[in-house]
Amino acid sequence: MTGSSGQGSGQERTLEADGFRLHGVQWGDGEPRVLLVHGLGGHTLSWEPSAPALAERLSAAVIAVDLPGFGLTRVPQGRRATLGTHGRVLHSLLQHQGPSIVAGNSMGGALGVGLAARHPELVRALVLVDPALPHPAVNPAQWSVVARLAPMMLPIVGSQFLVGRARVLGPERLVDDTLGWTLCDPGRIDPALRRRLVELARTRRGFPEAAAAYADSARSLFWYLTRHMRADEARVRCPTLIVHGDRDRLVPVAAARALAARRPEYTLVLIDDCGHAPQLEVPDRFLAAVVPWLANLLAPRR
Repeated sequence: MTGSSGQGSGQERTLEADGFRLHGVQWGDGEPRVLLVHGLGGHTLSWEPSAPALAERLSAAVIAVDLPGFGLTRVPQGRRATLGTHGRVLHSLLQHQGPSIVAGNSMGGALGVGLAARHPELVRALVLVDPALPHPAVNPAQWSVVARLAPMMLPIVGSQFLVGRARVLGPERLVDDTLGWTLCDPGRIDPALRRRLVELARTRRGFPEAAAAYADSARSLFWYLTRHMRADEARVRCPTLIVHGDRDRLVPVAAARALAARRPEYTLVLIDDCGHAPQLEVPDRFLAAVVPWLANLLAPRR
């Protein structure tokens, strides 16, 4: 692990894991360790509004990483960025840094469930932030989401669709379109952070593997949700908190309630008037849900 310049009061890192050089950012130091895992299309910037305060309030080492093919992490020739790849990378990372609290948003939540189920010795607790989940049913409100993701199910077609979309929209409109789907109110985003999101999107135009990484991740995530996630979910034994925006357009709140009903020992916190990424959209309310739960979990028992 090597250090470089800071990002949003955090220290940028390069982390070696499973043959990949991951771009990461660390806030704080010491124990406990918290690993932040972004969702499909996300990156370390997805956590920046809340990560510094999370590290400070818990006196923790909080590390966010860009998974292969996302953010600034490149995919070497001959490798693919599937959900299996991401799971192996995170497993390797946790083996190096030791048992950690894992907080995952969307696809990152599904990855957290898989890690906790298969490597329980490495996951102290799970924080599932609007996690990707098997939907109880697809209602009419979700049809537009299904249509948006449908091209990802076809190899090659998905990559070509994404390349064309990025070319037509350009970096600024691409960022605004993504924020419009992800957040309840994109106007809540700090304009300076939006500019950095646009800058990142502009940089990623020079990554020829980016579209294939997104499509491969989306397709393998879909198969995991429909075929394997329920079995992994049943094997999770660590303390788990679900934080979910009640106006999430991508993962309906009904899916989070269904998970909490299947696992009544989990804690479910719904955030009003919030979309798919509360850590990005309403960081204060996200921290109000997460910090007390983790502080209670970490408090010495008498």
